[in-house]
Amino acid sequence: MIQAAGAIVLIFFNLIIFFLFGLILVPKKKKNGFSVTETVLAGFFFYYFLFDVFCIPVMLLFRPLSWLTYIWGAVVILVSVISLLTSMGTLRKKFSDITKYLSRNFWILFTVFVITGILAFIIIYNYQFTLDAAYYVANVTTSLETDTLNIYDPYTGDWQDHFEMRYFFAAFPLNDAVFCNIFKIHPLVWCKTTMAGVTVFLTNMVLFMTGKKLFKDDHLKCLGFIFIADLMNFFFITIFTTSTFLLTRTYEGKSLLANVVLPAVFYIYLKLFENEKDFRSWALLFLAAIGSPVLSSSANMLMPAMIAVTILPLAFVKKNWKVVPVSLICMLPGLALMLTYVAYVKGIFVLHTYPG
Repeated sequence: MIQAAGAIVLIFFNLIIFFLFGLILVPKKKKNGFSVTETVLAGFFFYYFLFDVFCIPVMLLFRPLSWLTYIWGAVVILVSVISLLTSMGTLRKKFSDITKYLSRNFWILFTVFVITGILAFIIIYNYQFTLDAAYYVANVTTSLETDTLNIYDPYTGDWQDHFEMRYFFAAFPLNDAVFCNIFKIHPLVWCKTTMAGVTVFLTNMVLFMTGKKLFKDDHLKCLGFIFIADLMNFFFITIFTTSTFLLTRTYEGKSLLANVVLPAVFYIYLKLFENEKDFRSWALLFLAAIGSPVLSSSANMLMPAMIAVTILPLAFVKKNWKVVPVSLICMLPGLALMLTYVAYVKGIFVLHTYPG
């Protein structure tokens, strides 16, 4: 019971960390707009990208999970402290605006929070069982029990003589292992409660942001949009929809990819449709491109495809062909990782799990 309560608290701990990581990216000039939800979204992508930057060298050096725990724990503390110290002025200036916004829209925002909480409770309380879901918990458990990183097969416990490239860059479960190590929480509790809750809250946050864009800041319509979208998720549970991942495979990286990342790209498209020259929107898209492969290797293909079918048409609609090379730059991370995986499958290279 204590671990379950702690796991619920850690949902909001994750969201705060994402906010702090996003806050460090916010321009400090007063003229720049400030959005709490966009800050959380940017921090989410930046967090996982930065985690991979530190995780991969530790794996390649064959160092244990405990090393990564100390290193990443120090990085999170350092980034959080720097973020707060450098953004105090911005937060003070925006505090009155934020409080006024909350007071004006309190009941609508409170209702959105309640709907999200109910959805999270139903999903967390529900029994989830899939082969991939077992992998996500087993990988975290195996990493903790062996104090290693992607060296043992989570299903069998057998030692692997090489890194499986399908999961090498998608280090999402290893981040779970790090925090299970820090908070001494059971992997099943962390994955099924904390990360499932994080997924639900981020999903509805992106829906809220999209609704505000679609309905021109009409919060009542936005509330209706979220309610209908969440309701629809309960009636589209098939293998072909994102609802399956949200309701039955919630704590997988694929669920974040399907319900947070790809809808976030659509939200960015709506922003760019208003102003295709907005640098912050392009920066957010690029953050999504470099952060999403850490969640799931499926992003290597889906992100370039999503960018192609949403952002590239801007060139035709806006008659601005400068959009094309910028879009291609945002597609490069996914394409590069996809080609890397193809090279691995074809036997062109292999990364062993031992020196030599």
